[in-house]
Amino acid sequence: MDMLQSKVFKYSRWDIACCLVIPFQISVYALLAYYYQSMSLLALLGMIPVLFALSLQNAGANHNHYHTPFFRIRWMNTLTRMGFSATEAPKTPYNIGHGIHHATHQSWNDKSILAVLGLKRSIAQQLISFGLFIFESLGVKYLTLLVLLKYWPIERVAVLASPEDPALTARALKKLLEPAKLKAAKYDLTAWLLFRLALCVVDWQFFFFYFIPVTYLIDTLRQGENYFQHWGATDPNDPKRDSVSCYSTLYNLLTFNLGYHQEHHYKPGLHWLKLPELTKELPSDRHTVPYSHYLNSPLMFPERASQLRKENVADVSP
Repeated sequence: MDMLQSKVFKYSRWDIACCLVIPFQISVYALLAYYYQSMSLLALLGMIPVLFALSLQNAGANHNHYHTPFFRIRWMNTLTRMGFSATEAPKTPYNIGHGIHHATHQSWNDKSILAVLGLKRSIAQQLISFGLFIFESLGVKYLTLLVLLKYWPIERVAVLASPEDPALTARALKKLLEPAKLKAAKYDLTAWLLFRLALCVVDWQFFFFYFIPVTYLIDTLRQGENYFQHWGATDPNDPKRDSVSCYSTLYNLLTFNLGYHQEHHYKPGLHWLKLPELTKELPSDRHTVPYSHYLNSPLMFPERASQLRKENVADVSP
């Protein structure tokens, strides 16, 4: 096993646990598609939190693979990334955005969770967003983006893709157009499309009437990921206090130590199994949350929200 670890695994043989997320998640969706017609509405609704938990597990495993690629053999890392891409979203563009998140300082203490989740939009805008997501689920968004990047200037594509922050989007698109990144993104997109095609072959009604709406709901909640991991941070300018950790054993088992978020931001290149060792190096006055990052909001921490409002008022006062 030690020889296997030295020749195959770059950091730890326990990284195989992250990789097992791929066949497990694919199997769950395949079984759901196969038995969809015979399942009750109650059972289908009951699966939604399970699928959300699996999405978090995929996020944690992919996050670890991005920062510390598991294998010494390149094609094994490529297949792993494609596997994570299949059931969620093409990971290369996501990973580029995540890298920029680490390189770009941003405070989430003055943000609104409703705005982050897109819930402040009108009903008409919500319906349009869901309609566009249907086309996105068929690959139209990604294929259109690849075509536009071939013929349009990056800045023009960035304005179309993200009118709220075109400069940041242009930065990500420039990274995406690097030959190695673009090749990787196409591999990820292929895995993503093939998985959706397979679901349609098993049961197209499952794909359109269950998979797409549930994925949209999960993606909407996941939009708040950065917010939940950073809102309420004691000091957004301090690398030891700019994030929020969650030390729930169950949450960290599920997400492969994604709860150790302050530790991760303090040393992003540290392997996920070693993150708990960093806790003792961090100050004790940090804002932390119990159970799950997704409980980290003004509703659950009204005193912290009140403190932040006072700080924001003081910052804008002359």
